[in-house]
Amino acid sequence: MGIQDVAPAFRNPPTFNDFGEVNAYLKDNINKIARSLQDIDFMINGTLDVNNIRAEGIEARNIKAESITTEKLQAGSITTEKIQAGAVVADKIDVGELSAISANLGHIVAGLIESVEIFGSYIATRRNAFPRCEMSATGNVFGAFNDANNSVVIEPDYGGSPALRFTVTGVPRGRIHNLLGYPIFESYSSMEIRATNAIYIDASSVRFNNWDKLYADNPGRTLGDELREIFDRIEALEGG
Repeated sequence: MGIQDVAPAFRNPPTFNDFGEVNAYLKDNINKIARSLQDIDFMINGTLDVNNIRAEGIEARNIKAESITTEKLQAGSITTEKIQAGAVVADKIDVGELSAISANLGHIVAGLIESVEIFGSYIATRRNAFPRCEMSATGNVFGAFNDANNSVVIEPDYGGSPALRFTVTGVPRGRIHNLLGYPIFESYSSMEIRATNAIYIDASSVRFNNWDKLYADNPGRTLGDELREIFDRIEALEGG
């Protein structure tokens, strides 16, 4: 019910025949004014009906600062379409866990993530470019890539052993693993060890399949070739 439905009507003064009619008219209007004042006081002190407020009649400048608190808002009354774009800024958000915010975070370009657990993700030092290092839940890959075909990758399970795989021009060329319980350097082609100074080997023994596996570029012979030649010379001396 609106104010116009309960407010008393005031008519234009009629033509009076005597003072009694004037007195009655004034008393009636005084009573109407008194009732109107009571109605206004009644509505102002907590019984103002929404029907008495015209659309868009309440503006921000008419609301006292901090007069609207959360306990005065009906649950679910504030929806996303009622919040102006950009009105909620980062320093106004306080949640115990990020899971309290259910949303696609989109493209995050800056910030600091500390003391968290991340599962099933892809992390790379560069986006859609090489060289880069990356970690991916797909294949449990953790490696360094010069390009798509040349990489060094840690494999968590190579026949039951973690391994380091070397790929050159898209072809696996070697691995380091411990399938036999000790480190194994495995090459699928040649292997070269370089040092600017001497190479020291401190082991109880160094084993080869045979002496022909030891080859010297100069004079271009294997240790087996040298030993056989020495053996032949000794036999020739003994026969002489």
